[in-house]
Amino acid sequence: MTPDTIHGNDRILSRGAASIFEQWWLPPGDPRAVVAIVHGYAEHSGRYAHVAAFLNARGYAVEALDLRGHGQSSGRRVYVHSFSEYLSDVARFLRAVNERHPGKPVFLLGHSMGGGIATLFVIARKPDIAGLILSGPALRVRSAPTGLKMRALRAFGKVMPAYALSPLPAAAISRDATVVQAYENDPLVYRGGMRLGHGAASIRALQRVQLDMEEIELPLLVMHGSADRLTSPEGSEELVERARSTDKTLKIYDGLYHEIFNEPEQQTVMRDLATWLDAHTAG
Repeated sequence: MTPDTIHGNDRILSRGAASIFEQWWLPPGDPRAVVAIVHGYAEHSGRYAHVAAFLNARGYAVEALDLRGHGQSSGRRVYVHSFSEYLSDVARFLRAVNERHPGKPVFLLGHSMGGGIATLFVIARKPDIAGLILSGPALRVRSAPTGLKMRALRAFGKVMPAYALSPLPAAAISRDATVVQAYENDPLVYRGGMRLGHGAASIRALQRVQLDMEEIELPLLVMHGSADRLTSPEGSEELVERARSTDKTLKIYDGLYHEIFNEPEQQTVMRDLATWLDAHTAG
C-alpha cells in the first residue's frame, strides 16, 4: 500500500444475518474502474493487498470481501449448506461496492473456489458488471470423484456434513517458500479439513457451472497456472471454449502453481491483468 492509498473496511449484513467483512484500497484521485475480489477456499481478502497496491498505482479501486465462515466474517468456519449462501454474500457485497462507486465499471475477480462462485454468480444472477476475471478457478477439480464415489460423497455429505477431510496441501499454492510459510502461519487462514457437507455443496455448484457455461456472455479473462495441482487448467480452457462471450481471453502460465498472484512471476501476471483492464476501460 502506497502512502496515498486509502484503505478502509466495513461490515455488511447478508443472508441468515451473516456479518460479512469487506475492505477496500483506493487510489488517489478518481478511480477509472473497480475490481471486486472474491477470495478462494479457506483464505481471506487480506491476502490480496499486494494485488490492490499494484492496481491502485494504475488508477483502479480494489474492493474485497471475506466470504461467510472465512477470515473476519461470521459463520461456521468454512462451511455452507449451499453455495447460494455465498452468492448472497457476493450480491450484498457488490451492492455496497456500487454504492461507494456510483457509475464506475465494476469487474468481478474470483480466485479458486471464489472463481467458481463468481462464475456461478454470473450464470445465476446475471449481474450488471463490466467483466469477469478468473484466477485458477475451481470449475473442474483435480482428480474429482466420479460415478459411485461421487454418489457416496454426496450421500455422506448429507448424513455426516461436519466430517472433515484432509486440509489443503499448503505447498501446492506457490513455489515461493515464504508465501507457503505465511499461509501456514496466517491466523485468518483456515487450516482444518474440508467438511463433507461443504464438499457436497461444492459438487452441486460445479455441476451447475458445468451445465451452463454457455450462459457467460460478459468480457472474460481466465488465468491459470499450468502446474496447478488444486484446480484444473482444463476447466478454464473449457469455460473459455464454451462461453458465449465474444470478448474472451485465456492465459495459461507455464509451470506456475495455484496462486498465480503469489508466484515468483507475479509481476508478469499482474501486468497482464492490468493490461486487460486498461483495454476494457475508458481513458
